[in-house]
Amino acid sequence: MDRYTVSPLTPLHLAFAKDGSHARTVVEDGKILGIVLMRDILGHAAAGRDIRKMAVEDAMIKDVISIEQSHNNLQMAKLFTQYKMKSLVVRDTHGKFLCHKNAPEIIQSLPHSLLGYFQKLQTIMYHHPRHIDIQANMVDACDQWLLNRISCLVVCEHEKVVGMLSESDVMRWLLEGSPESNVADYASSPAITLSPEHTVQQAWQTMNEKQVMKLIITDNKHALLGLVTATDMIVALCQSLLDTFSCYQCPDDVDMLLEWHKGGMIMAVNEKVLQCFGMQADEMVGLHWQDGCSGKHQEALLQLKCGEEQDILWDLGGAALPFVATRDSEQPIMWWRLKLS
Repeated sequence: MDRYTVSPLTPLHLAFAKDGSHARTVVEDGKILGIVLMRDILGHAAAGRDIRKMAVEDAMIKDVISIEQSHNNLQMAKLFTQYKMKSLVVRDTHGKFLCHKNAPEIIQSLPHSLLGYFQKLQTIMYHHPRHIDIQANMVDACDQWLLNRISCLVVCEHEKVVGMLSESDVMRWLLEGSPESNVADYASSPAITLSPEHTVQQAWQTMNEKQVMKLIITDNKHALLGLVTATDMIVALCQSLLDTFSCYQCPDDVDMLLEWHKGGMIMAVNEKVLQCFGMQADEMVGLHWQDGCSGKHQEALLQLKCGEEQDILWDLGGAALPFVATRDSEQPIMWWRLKLS
Protein backbone atom coordinates (compact mmCIF):
# COMPACT_ATOMS: atom_id res chain seq x y z
CA MET A 1 0.00 0.00 0.00
CA ASP A 2 1.16 3.54 -0.73
CA ARG A 3 -0.14 6.92 0.40
CA TYR A 4 -2.99 6.75 -2.13
CA THR A 5 -4.28 3.24 -1.37
CA VAL A 6 -5.75 1.40 1.61
CA SER A 7 -7.15 -2.06 2.19
CA PRO A 8 -10.83 -2.60 3.06
CA LEU A 9 -9.84 -3.58 6.61
CA THR A 10 -7.67 -0.52 7.28
CA PRO A 11 -8.99 1.30 10.40
CA LEU A 12 -10.89 4.32 9.12
CA HIS A 13 -9.10 6.82 11.33
CA LEU A 14 -5.76 5.67 9.86
CA ALA A 15 -6.84 5.90 6.21
CA PHE A 16 -5.42 9.40 5.87
CA ALA A 17 -2.54 9.07 8.31
CA LYS A 18 0.01 9.36 5.47
CA ASP A 19 0.39 12.42 3.30
CA GLY A 20 -1.70 12.36 0.14
CA SER A 21 -4.85 13.61 -1.49
CA HIS A 22 -8.41 13.87 -0.23
CA ALA A 23 -9.20 10.34 -1.49
CA ARG A 24 -7.88 6.80 -1.03
CA THR A 25 -8.48 3.97 -3.48
CA VAL A 26 -9.51 0.76 -1.72
CA VAL A 27 -7.42 -2.08 -3.17
CA GLU A 28 -7.17 -5.81 -2.47
CA ASP A 29 -4.72 -7.96 -4.43
CA GLY A 30 -4.42 -5.12 -6.93
CA LYS A 31 -8.16 -5.10 -7.62
CA ILE A 32 -10.01 -1.81 -7.18
CA LEU A 33 -12.87 -2.29 -4.72
CA GLY A 34 -13.93 1.28 -4.09
CA ILE A 35 -12.85 4.69 -2.89
CA VAL A 36 -13.02 6.45 0.47
CA LEU A 37 -13.19 10.24 0.71
CA MET A 38 -11.94 12.37 3.56
CA ARG A 39 -15.19 14.34 3.35
CA ASP A 40 -17.25 11.20 4.06
CA ILE A 41 -15.18 10.44 7.15
CA LEU A 42 -15.99 13.93 8.40
CA GLY A 43 -19.65 13.15 7.83
CA HIS A 44 -19.50 9.93 9.84
CA ALA A 45 -17.77 11.71 12.71
CA ALA A 46 -20.30 14.56 12.68
CA ALA A 47 -23.13 12.01 12.77
CA GLY A 48 -21.78 10.75 16.09
CA ARG A 49 -20.15 7.56 14.83
CA ASP A 50 -16.84 6.54 16.37
CA ILE A 51 -14.54 6.44 13.35
CA ARG A 52 -11.89 4.69 15.47
CA LYS A 53 -14.16 1.63 15.56
CA MET A 54 -14.88 1.65 11.82
CA ALA A 55 -12.95 0.09 8.94
CA VAL A 56 -12.51 1.55 5.47
CA GLU A 57 -15.02 -0.95 4.06
CA ASP A 58 -17.71 0.63 6.29
CA ALA A 59 -17.33 4.01 4.57
CA MET A 60 -16.09 3.29 1.04
CA ILE A 61 -17.97 4.11 -2.16
CA LYS A 62 -18.02 1.20 -4.59
CA ASP A 63 -18.57 3.22 -7.78
CA VAL A 64 -15.10 4.45 -8.75
CA ILE A 65 -14.48 6.80 -11.67
CA SER A 66 -11.30 5.49 -13.29
CA ILE A 67 -9.53 5.44 -16.63
CA GLU A 68 -7.09 3.11 -18.40
CA GLN A 69 -3.50 4.30 -18.65
CA SER A 70 -3.67 3.99 -22.47
CA HIS A 71 -5.97 7.02 -22.65
CA ASN A 72 -4.32 10.33 -23.36
CA ASN A 73 -4.11 13.45 -21.25
CA LEU A 74 -7.03 15.25 -22.86
CA GLN A 75 -9.36 12.35 -22.09
CA MET A 76 -8.22 12.46 -18.46
CA ALA A 77 -8.75 16.23 -18.43
CA LYS A 78 -12.28 15.76 -19.79
CA LEU A 79 -13.12 13.44 -16.87
CA PHE A 80 -11.86 16.06 -14.42
CA THR A 81 -14.02 18.60 -16.25
CA GLN A 82 -17.11 16.39 -16.26
CA TYR A 83 -16.99 15.30 -12.62
CA LYS A 84 -15.10 18.26 -11.06
CA MET A 85 -12.67 15.85 -9.43
CA LYS A 86 -9.46 16.52 -7.53
CA SER A 87 -7.85 13.22 -8.49
CA LEU A 88 -8.45 10.34 -10.88
CA VAL A 89 -7.81 6.61 -10.47
CA VAL A 90 -5.70 5.11 -13.28
CA ARG A 91 -5.94 1.38 -13.98
CA ASP A 92 -4.18 -1.04 -16.30
CA THR A 93 -5.84 -3.03 -19.09
CA HIS A 94 -6.80 -5.74 -16.57
CA GLY A 95 -8.54 -3.29 -14.24
CA LYS A 96 -5.78 -3.33 -11.62
CA PHE A 97 -4.90 -0.13 -9.77
CA LEU A 98 -1.84 1.73 -11.06
CA CYS A 99 -1.81 5.24 -9.59
CA HIS A 100 -3.70 8.44 -8.90
CA LYS A 101 -3.49 11.41 -11.26
CA ASN A 102 -4.13 14.69 -9.51
CA ALA A 103 -5.22 17.94 -11.10
CA PRO A 104 -1.74 19.58 -11.20
CA GLU A 105 -0.32 16.52 -12.99
CA ILE A 106 -3.02 16.80 -15.67
CA ILE A 107 -2.36 20.53 -16.09
CA GLN A 108 1.36 19.82 -16.46
CA SER A 109 0.62 17.38 -19.29
CA LEU A 110 -1.47 19.80 -21.38
CA PRO A 111 0.20 21.98 -24.05
CA HIS A 112 1.47 25.16 -22.36
CA SER A 113 0.96 27.31 -25.45
CA LEU A 114 -2.82 27.25 -25.13
CA LEU A 115 -4.63 30.56 -25.15
CA GLY A 116 -6.45 29.32 -22.06
CA TYR A 117 -3.34 30.00 -20.00
CA PHE A 118 -3.76 33.72 -20.66
CA GLN A 119 -7.31 33.93 -19.32
CA LYS A 120 -7.76 36.22 -16.34
CA LEU A 121 -8.67 34.51 -13.09
CA GLN A 122 -11.78 36.67 -12.82
CA THR A 123 -13.23 34.70 -15.74
CA ILE A 124 -12.86 31.28 -14.09
CA MET A 125 -12.92 31.91 -10.33
CA TYR A 126 -15.72 30.80 -8.04
CA HIS A 127 -17.30 34.02 -6.74
CA HIS A 128 -18.17 34.51 -3.08
CA PRO A 129 -16.76 31.25 -1.64
CA ARG A 130 -17.69 30.19 1.88
CA HIS A 131 -15.67 31.89 4.58
CA ILE A 132 -15.41 31.90 8.36
CA ASP A 133 -14.00 34.21 11.03
CA ILE A 134 -10.64 33.23 12.46
CA GLN A 135 -12.05 33.27 16.02
CA ALA A 136 -15.01 30.98 15.15
CA ASN A 137 -15.35 27.67 16.95
CA MET A 138 -14.18 24.55 15.09
CA VAL A 139 -17.59 22.96 15.72
CA ASP A 140 -19.19 25.76 13.68
CA ALA A 141 -16.60 25.28 10.95
CA CYS A 142 -17.35 21.55 10.77
CA ASP A 143 -21.09 22.27 10.57
CA GLN A 144 -20.52 24.61 7.61
CA TRP A 145 -18.47 21.91 5.96
CA LEU A 146 -21.15 19.27 6.13
CA LEU A 147 -24.08 21.54 5.29
CA ASN A 148 -22.51 23.05 2.18
CA ARG A 149 -20.36 20.18 0.77
CA ILE A 150 -17.34 22.43 0.37
CA SER A 151 -13.65 21.59 0.01
CA CYS A 152 -12.31 24.50 2.06
CA LEU A 153 -13.26 27.56 4.08
CA VAL A 154 -11.52 30.88 3.53
CA VAL A 155 -10.49 32.30 6.91
CA CYS A 156 -11.00 36.04 7.49
CA GLU A 157 -10.25 38.55 10.21
CA HIS A 158 -12.07 41.88 10.13
CA GLU A 159 -13.09 41.15 6.49
CA LYS A 160 -9.48 40.57 5.43
CA VAL A 161 -8.31 37.15 4.21
CA VAL A 162 -5.74 35.63 6.56
CA GLY A 163 -5.76 31.89 5.80
CA MET A 164 -7.58 28.76 4.74
CA LEU A 165 -9.17 25.82 6.54
CA SER A 166 -8.90 22.63 4.48
CA GLU A 167 -10.39 19.14 4.75
CA SER A 168 -7.14 17.86 6.21
CA ASP A 169 -7.21 20.61 8.88
CA VAL A 170 -10.70 19.58 9.97
CA MET A 171 -9.66 15.91 9.85
CA ARG A 172 -6.71 16.65 12.14
CA TRP A 173 -9.08 18.33 14.61
CA LEU A 174 -11.37 15.28 14.62
CA LEU A 175 -8.52 12.82 15.09
CA GLU A 176 -7.31 14.88 18.04
CA GLY A 177 -10.68 14.27 19.70
CA SER A 178 -12.52 17.43 18.59
CA PRO A 179 -11.05 19.62 21.36
CA GLU A 180 -12.59 22.99 22.23
CA SER A 181 -10.68 25.09 19.71
CA ASN A 182 -10.95 28.05 17.40
CA VAL A 183 -10.37 28.08 13.65
CA ALA A 184 -7.13 29.96 14.31
CA ASP A 185 -5.68 26.81 15.96
CA TYR A 186 -6.03 24.69 12.80
CA ALA A 187 -6.15 26.97 9.76
CA SER A 188 -3.21 27.34 7.35
CA SER A 189 -1.77 30.84 7.42
CA PRO A 190 -0.71 33.12 5.79
CA ALA A 191 -3.13 32.86 2.90
CA ILE A 192 -1.81 32.28 -0.62
CA THR A 193 -3.61 34.88 -2.73
CA LEU A 194 -3.67 36.36 -6.22
CA SER A 195 -5.66 39.17 -7.81
CA PRO A 196 -8.45 38.63 -10.37
CA GLU A 197 -6.15 40.23 -12.98
CA HIS A 198 -3.59 37.46 -12.70
CA THR A 199 -3.69 34.81 -15.44
CA VAL A 200 -4.26 31.06 -15.33
CA GLN A 201 -0.59 30.63 -16.17
CA GLN A 202 0.47 32.73 -13.18
CA ALA A 203 -1.93 30.79 -10.96
CA TRP A 204 -0.46 27.52 -12.20
CA GLN A 205 3.09 28.73 -11.46
CA THR A 206 2.05 29.77 -7.94
CA MET A 207 0.37 26.42 -7.28
CA ASN A 208 3.54 24.64 -8.37
CA GLU A 209 5.80 26.78 -6.22
CA LYS A 210 3.61 26.57 -3.11
CA GLN A 211 2.48 22.95 -3.66
CA VAL A 212 -1.20 23.81 -3.21
CA MET A 213 -4.35 23.09 -5.21
CA LYS A 214 -6.39 26.17 -4.30
CA LEU A 215 -5.74 29.90 -4.47
CA ILE A 216 -7.75 32.69 -2.85
CA ILE A 217 -8.56 35.70 -5.02
CA THR A 218 -8.55 39.07 -3.24
CA ASP A 219 -8.65 42.76 -4.05
CA ASN A 220 -5.82 45.17 -3.21
CA LYS A 221 -7.16 45.52 0.34
CA HIS A 222 -7.07 41.74 0.92
CA ALA A 223 -10.87 41.47 0.85
CA LEU A 224 -12.23 38.15 -0.39
CA LEU A 225 -13.40 38.03 -4.02
CA GLY A 226 -13.20 34.40 -5.09
CA LEU A 227 -11.47 31.03 -5.15
CA VAL A 228 -9.66 29.15 -7.94
CA THR A 229 -8.84 25.44 -7.78
CA ALA A 230 -6.61 23.29 -9.95
CA THR A 231 -9.78 21.61 -11.25
CA ASP A 232 -11.16 25.01 -12.32
CA MET A 233 -8.01 25.51 -14.36
CA ILE A 234 -8.34 22.11 -16.02
CA VAL A 235 -11.90 23.00 -17.06
CA ALA A 236 -10.68 26.26 -18.63
CA LEU A 237 -7.68 24.68 -20.38
CA CYS A 238 -9.62 21.67 -21.62
CA GLN A 239 -12.26 23.90 -23.19
CA SER A 240 -9.56 26.10 -24.72
CA LEU A 241 -7.90 23.05 -26.26
CA LEU A 242 -11.16 21.78 -27.73
CA ASP A 243 -12.06 25.23 -29.05
CA THR A 244 -8.65 25.58 -30.68
CA PHE A 245 -8.95 22.15 -32.26
CA SER A 246 -12.43 22.83 -33.67
CA CYS A 247 -11.47 26.11 -35.33
CA TYR A 248 -9.12 24.33 -37.75
CA GLN A 249 -10.14 22.13 -40.66
CA CYS A 250 -7.95 19.97 -42.86
CA PRO A 251 -7.98 20.89 -46.56
CA ASP A 252 -9.26 18.01 -48.68
CA ASP A 253 -5.76 16.99 -49.77
CA VAL A 254 -4.19 17.26 -46.30
CA ASP A 255 -4.21 14.42 -43.79
CA MET A 256 -2.94 16.23 -40.70
CA LEU A 257 -2.64 19.93 -39.99
CA LEU A 258 -0.33 21.08 -37.19
CA GLU A 259 0.32 24.51 -35.80
CA TRP A 260 4.00 25.22 -36.33
CA HIS A 261 4.81 27.57 -33.47
CA LYS A 262 3.12 25.54 -30.73
CA GLY A 263 5.48 22.61 -30.63
CA GLY A 264 3.63 20.83 -33.42
CA MET A 265 0.38 20.45 -31.47
CA ILE A 266 -2.09 18.47 -33.56
CA MET A 267 -5.00 20.69 -34.57
CA ALA A 268 -6.88 18.67 -37.16
CA VAL A 269 -6.71 15.09 -38.39
CA ASN A 270 -8.30 13.57 -41.48
CA GLU A 271 -10.80 10.77 -40.85
CA LYS A 272 -8.72 8.21 -42.75
CA VAL A 273 -5.73 8.84 -40.44
CA LEU A 274 -7.93 8.28 -37.41
CA GLN A 275 -9.05 4.98 -38.89
CA CYS A 276 -5.44 3.91 -39.46
CA PHE A 277 -4.60 4.54 -35.81
CA GLY A 278 -7.94 3.18 -34.60
CA MET A 279 -8.70 6.39 -32.70
CA GLN A 280 -11.44 8.96 -32.24
CA ALA A 281 -10.85 12.64 -32.96
CA ASP A 282 -10.79 13.64 -29.29
CA GLU A 283 -8.12 11.01 -28.59
CA MET A 284 -5.74 12.88 -30.90
CA VAL A 285 -6.22 16.31 -29.36
CA GLY A 286 -3.37 17.20 -27.07
CA LEU A 287 -0.90 14.79 -28.62
CA HIS A 288 2.31 16.17 -30.07
CA TRP A 289 4.00 15.06 -33.23
CA GLN A 290 7.10 14.45 -31.08
CA ASP A 291 5.29 11.48 -29.56
CA GLY A 292 5.71 9.53 -32.76
CA CYS A 293 9.03 10.49 -34.35
CA SER A 294 12.74 10.44 -33.52
CA GLY A 295 14.92 13.33 -32.41
CA LYS A 296 16.64 13.76 -35.77
CA HIS A 297 13.27 14.00 -37.53
CA GLN A 298 12.06 16.55 -34.98
CA GLU A 299 15.06 18.79 -35.61
CA ALA A 300 14.65 18.54 -39.39
CA LEU A 301 10.96 19.38 -39.20
CA LEU A 302 11.59 22.43 -37.03
CA GLN A 303 13.99 23.74 -39.68
CA LEU A 304 11.58 23.08 -42.56
CA LYS A 305 11.27 26.10 -44.85
CA CYS A 306 8.36 27.17 -47.02
CA GLY A 307 8.08 24.92 -50.08
CA GLU A 308 10.38 22.19 -48.70
CA GLU A 309 9.30 18.62 -48.02
CA GLN A 310 10.35 16.13 -45.35
CA ASP A 311 9.57 12.41 -45.15
CA ILE A 312 8.41 11.35 -41.71
CA LEU A 313 7.35 7.99 -40.28
CA TRP A 314 4.90 8.73 -37.49
CA ASP A 315 4.38 5.92 -34.98
CA LEU A 316 1.55 5.96 -32.47
CA GLY A 317 0.34 3.02 -30.45
CA GLY A 318 2.17 0.52 -32.64
CA ALA A 319 0.80 1.86 -35.94
CA ALA A 320 3.37 3.62 -38.13
CA LEU A 321 2.27 5.75 -41.07
CA PRO A 322 4.56 7.39 -43.67
CA PHE A 323 3.88 11.08 -44.32
CA VAL A 324 5.34 13.88 -46.36
CA ALA A 325 5.51 17.06 -44.26
CA THR A 326 5.51 20.46 -45.98
CA ARG A 327 5.11 24.13 -45.29
CA ASP A 328 2.83 25.35 -48.06
CA SER A 329 2.72 28.99 -47.03
CA GLU A 330 4.33 31.56 -44.75
CA GLN A 331 1.65 30.87 -42.14
CA PRO A 332 2.85 29.04 -39.00
CA ILE A 333 1.22 25.82 -40.20
CA MET A 334 2.70 22.43 -41.10
CA TRP A 335 0.75 20.08 -43.35
CA TRP A 336 1.27 16.32 -43.39
CA ARG A 337 0.08 14.19 -46.28
CA LEU A 338 0.09 10.41 -46.27
CA LYS A 339 2.84 9.19 -48.56
CA LEU A 340 1.47 7.28 -51.53
CA SER A 341 3.35 4.15 -52.57
